[in-house]
Amino acid sequence: MRRVLTIVGSTIATIVLVLSFLFVPLSLVTGEYGHVVIELLLALASLAYVTRVMRADREARRAAEARLPLDRRPARRAPRQPVTFQVRETVVAMGIWFALVFAFDALYLGLGAAANVGISFFAAFMLATLTVTGRHMMFRLTRDDE
Repeated sequence: MRRVLTIVGSTIATIVLVLSFLFVPLSLVTGEYGHVVIELLLALASLAYVTRVMRADREARRAAEARLPLDRRPARRAPRQPVTFQVRETVVAMGIWFALVFAFDALYLGLGAAANVGISFFAAFMLATLTVTGRHMMFRLTRDDE
């Protein structure tokens, strides 16, 4: 029963965390600065609870594993090396996406230069991140499959 309550509590805390972060921009736009403080406090409390539960779970699993005989312990897998991004590749991808988004916004949406630069920069950053990350993940997965 305690485990079920922990799982339900963690799920509710995670939902509160996400919702509080979603409501912060809304509260800022509407000028409800008191709500922003409450939402940030809710987010911090939820994060602290989820972190504590996850840490306790990990410690309990490791303690149970340590009590097992050596031949019955689960095999630890070697962690993957982090994916590294080449700066040149990322800058080129971002430049291409910036040009495409800027041209689209200028020609089809008729945006002014100032707004277009900001929108295009953000869109280029997001699209380049997705492009480079997707490419690295694709090649990492195929390499691991071999």
